[in-house]
Amino acid sequence: MQINNVNTNFPIQAKTESNNNNKKNTSFKGLDSFCLSVANTIETGGLVVSFTLQDMLGTNLPRPFMGLRRNKEENHGEVNKSFAAKEAVREFLTGPSMFAIPYFMLKAGKGFLGNHTDMFGKACEVPSKFIESFRDIQSDNAVNKGILPDKQEFYKSTFAEMIKNAKGETNISENTAKKAEEFAQRLSCSSADKNQLKKTITNLSEEFAEISKANSSNAVHADFTTAKLSEKVTAPFSKTIEHMMSYADDVVEKTKGKSAEEGKELIETLSNKKIVGRFALNIAMYSAVMGFLQVIPKLYNNAEGKQNAGLKGLMKDATFNDKELNAKENKKHLINNKNKSNPSFGSMADMAKAVTGKGNVGKFADMMEFDGCNVSFTPLAGIMAGGIMYPRVKNAKDKYDKEEIIRRDAITCVVMCVGEKILRKGFSKINEATSGLVLAAKGQDYKDKSLPGKIFDYLKPVNGIQILSSEQIRAKYSNIDKYKDGVKGFCDFISEQGGDLGKLFGLTDKSKAIVNDLLKAENTDIASADNKTITKVIGNPKNADKVKELADLFHPTERTPITNRSFFDKILNRTEEIKDNPWVNKARTLNARFTTLSVLVLVPVFLGFMLPAINEKSTKKRINDEKNINSMNNTNNSSSRTNFDYMNKMKKSPVFADMEKFAK
Repeated sequence: MQINNVNTNFPIQAKTESNNNNKKNTSFKGLDSFCLSVANTIETGGLVVSFTLQDMLGTNLPRPFMGLRRNKEENHGEVNKSFAAKEAVREFLTGPSMFAIPYFMLKAGKGFLGNHTDMFGKACEVPSKFIESFRDIQSDNAVNKGILPDKQEFYKSTFAEMIKNAKGETNISENTAKKAEEFAQRLSCSSADKNQLKKTITNLSEEFAEISKANSSNAVHADFTTAKLSEKVTAPFSKTIEHMMSYADDVVEKTKGKSAEEGKELIETLSNKKIVGRFALNIAMYSAVMGFLQVIPKLYNNAEGKQNAGLKGLMKDATFNDKELNAKENKKHLINNKNKSNPSFGSMADMAKAVTGKGNVGKFADMMEFDGCNVSFTPLAGIMAGGIMYPRVKNAKDKYDKEEIIRRDAITCVVMCVGEKILRKGFSKINEATSGLVLAAKGQDYKDKSLPGKIFDYLKPVNGIQILSSEQIRAKYSNIDKYKDGVKGFCDFISEQGGDLGKLFGLTDKSKAIVNDLLKAENTDIASADNKTITKVIGNPKNADKVKELADLFHPTERTPITNRSFFDKILNRTEEIKDNPWVNKARTLNARFTTLSVLVLVPVFLGFMLPAINEKSTKKRINDEKNINSMNNTNNSSSRTNFDYMNKMKKSPVFADMEKFAK
């Protein structure tokens, strides 16, 4: 080895280049690992994590800093402490309170209130329609068995219902019952250990996805990670398990062992109380958030002082006594509710029925459902409009402050609600075109829509294009031979969703070689063949061996326990190392990169630095324009006065009198 290195520079150079490449690959892997961790955290935490990251990086931290620099040049280089204080109080109170208040109220509902009344407890985190479905399953089980079940038996009945619906069965088959019993036993055995429970739920979710994939009546469009509990309720399988366990701890534990006749009445009573309690808690959480947000403008105005600190250095008298804005508009419109007809609830059962029904109360209850501390889009939009925009505009100090509030907060609210989602969807569309992978879930009618319709699907915050989660990606790109029509069914899915099979199978050298070998019969290759041709050769029974070889590359996820968990692992609650196949890795990484870029860079830079700078510049321009207009008006007034005085003098002169006589 030493002789070769001495006699020629090539091995040394090659080794150096190899080392450099390894360093680059290592750095990219580290960056991608970070992006995946961020994306997983956002997926797990939902809106709370996504909103908080954007809020902290886009408003809480940079805006007070930008506030210190506000009008620095016009203010002789002095920092604007008053304006920075206003920014800090406003931002650090607004975002955190939107989620901290529901969090502590939920804690109180599960703990203190749950210990003193049947209306609350662990089930206060379970949506009303889930409670209704669990109640029906438990009651039916009681009728069939003659005695109310314990938790494991209840789990079995619930799992059986979900598996039956995934398979498309009319009644629960023997195989379904056996699989449900196995699921229930595994869940019960691991419920005492949190880490083990998390692992079990993950494993059960993956197995359920395989069942759904193999038995779905429409494998092309099925979402294999979603479980159907009843006609009213569909949700991710893992989330359904969590709700099922909370309901069991609250209701099943109090009713188990009782006779069917006695127990059914008790189930009905307890469930109705839980439904009403859940509805009341949702309203209370929403009202508490809205109420606190009304107070925040007064707090940050006090921190700022009497004057509008945003005008420091721009005006001699930067007071907030703007007559145009602060004219007293205290006409209070009292609402007389005496003549309004309010729904009358004769009993707890009537109230529960209204909450879970299809009427206006039921629709309102659905809209107001919290998912932990997360709130759905419609209530979030209500919070933004009624809790942020309205009180801030109402408490604006002057017309300049009002204009800045409208510009800053209207844009911020839109970006925080939908901006990050739209950015991620746009990036996923670009990545789909380059990678051939399907990275977002599209509706069955998507391909038949016009171009404006497709664009609108990407812009819609709900019910439009949705980025695939890690769980959904694993379900789609693992064990592709388990699709109802085997690998051909997988190809149909990719084609229907706008993917490119040539690029997808060209991701690795092995898959590329296999597909090229299959395409020889069609006198083409993977670079030239369209989806239809590739699907045709894969669906040919004569190519079964080669197709199996291809399917083996899409191996399932491998999981190994982490023995020495790092600090970062503990924060993310990671207990195992996950090894995915190349297609899952690629899809997850592409989505994660742009999730991280949007949440940690693009949105914060725009909200935290660009928007405050735009506000500052716009206010300066408005004040300068007003000064110029006032200056011109003063000049014109002065000129008019001079002309008026001159004409008066002329009228008094003899020459003017002679001219008047001549004119007559």
